[in-house]
Amino acid sequence: MKHAGLWTVLGFSCLLLVPFMGKAYHIDEPFFLAIAGHILRDPLRPLTFVFNWYGQAVPMAEINNTPPLFPCLLALALKMTGGREWLTRFAFLPFDLLAAAALYLSAARFLKRPLLPVLIILAMPAYLINMGHLMPEKPAAAFGFAGLYALLRALDDDRGDWYWGSALLLGASLLSKYLGAVFLLPAAGYALHRKVAPRRIAAYLALSAAPLAAVFLIDAASGGSAGAAAWTTTAKAAGAWWSGWFHKSRAFLAFVGGCGVVTAFWPYSLRRGRTAAAVCAAAAAALFLPMFDSTPVRVIDRLTGIILASGGLLGLARMFSAGGRLAYPPTPGWALWAPWVLSASMLQLAVYWSVMSRAILFLLPPLVFWMAEVLENEWSGEKLRRLYGLSLAGTLALTLSLALADYRCASAQASMARQMSEDYISKGRKVWFTGHWGLQYYMERSGAAALDWSKGGWDETKPGDMVLTSVVNSNQLVPKRPLLSNVRTISVGFPVPLRLLSGFDGQGAFYSSSFGFLPFSLSREPLEEFRIVERL
Repeated sequence: MKHAGLWTVLGFSCLLLVPFMGKAYHIDEPFFLAIAGHILRDPLRPLTFVFNWYGQAVPMAEINNTPPLFPCLLALALKMTGGREWLTRFAFLPFDLLAAAALYLSAARFLKRPLLPVLIILAMPAYLINMGHLMPEKPAAAFGFAGLYALLRALDDDRGDWYWGSALLLGASLLSKYLGAVFLLPAAGYALHRKVAPRRIAAYLALSAAPLAAVFLIDAASGGSAGAAAWTTTAKAAGAWWSGWFHKSRAFLAFVGGCGVVTAFWPYSLRRGRTAAAVCAAAAAALFLPMFDSTPVRVIDRLTGIILASGGLLGLARMFSAGGRLAYPPTPGWALWAPWVLSASMLQLAVYWSVMSRAILFLLPPLVFWMAEVLENEWSGEKLRRLYGLSLAGTLALTLSLALADYRCASAQASMARQMSEDYISKGRKVWFTGHWGLQYYMERSGAAALDWSKGGWDETKPGDMVLTSVVNSNQLVPKRPLLSNVRTISVGFPVPLRLLSGFDGQGAFYSSSFGFLPFSLSREPLEEFRIVERL
């Protein structure tokens, strides 16, 4: 039966991910594609090139805040695929299968019915959309989930080889993304729970950290700035308005509820501690009072935020009340799930410069598995199956709608670049652009140049030049003075009124809370709006 469930999980993962493998490169993928491409050209000096990602061309070594493993893997994939989107994404499918399998096998250690909770996790917006990207969160999650499962095998089955293998897997997660540190606390906490000697735990953590420590030592010896780049990115953003306590707290709780969908509603299905539901709802409502707004907020976004945040807060509150037995006795898996959720929460709130769905992704599995353990104790088999079935259907409906909107947005940027090439570049016109993400990748491939504020920005353009701007984008340059020009606007719509990112009046901020405090918003605003500016 276990093998049947495992094959179901692997098949379901493929069924969800494969249809989106043809998506145009999107969000931060071009950043890592640039590094991977340079690795193919100069593998011994992977960061010795300049790149314009924040509005100015600077050495990549100064802005890269990611460990080296993922860019190396991506370079290998590019070598095999030639950079074709669907084929390059397909090359990383083994990581998706490893992550899905590890989640199922870990859940099966604590749950009587692990299949549907795992399928629900795979169908969540934070999981499906982010695991479909060619970004370091994919291998970090795969290695991290697998590392924790290996630890369970080691401690529950008395397998010493799995113990040290687990440490190496967590080391690979750290080498993929610094966020891989999220797995160290649950590993150490569960080992302590299982009475592992502190010295052995210390050796385990040292082995996990050793590969990344070696990278830092080599980097420092060669005059690099890997640690400084990571710190600078975090420190610079710490003073931004979206790093304010109220906005970040709003976003964190709304993302916990909305990025998992069931994490906003399952907490109300738990029978004990009903007073906590009213307290959490009141606390969430207070957090979303207009007096705490950083930007103008629509009524629908405020209500959405209260609903998602109250569910997210209630789930976290009930989980950690279990440790003190205030509402629930600890479940068998609580010793693993609780430190995992705590670690992910602290990294998101205290370290990350904004709330992002791809960081919340690491928090959702343990929270869902803990709630599933409690539900198995409280609900009858048939009633629980109905809850799981409705939860899976609802989560899938929402996630697929959001994933299609994301697909459409990515495609629009690639299509716009082709249009600029056909209409202007092919006819000898000089074309510029401002903005990044997928737009940058496809515009540069078409022969356009990015505006650079250190070279004058818009003042570098000349009469007859064309400039493409994107409303829903990041790090865009605006003219310092009025410029005589003709402007044509092209809006990209989507029939389903759900938006992951808002560049207008919504609070959708799936990829960063710098756009708002919701993982998605109910809105009919354009998915994207391009402006073609002709200098006169």
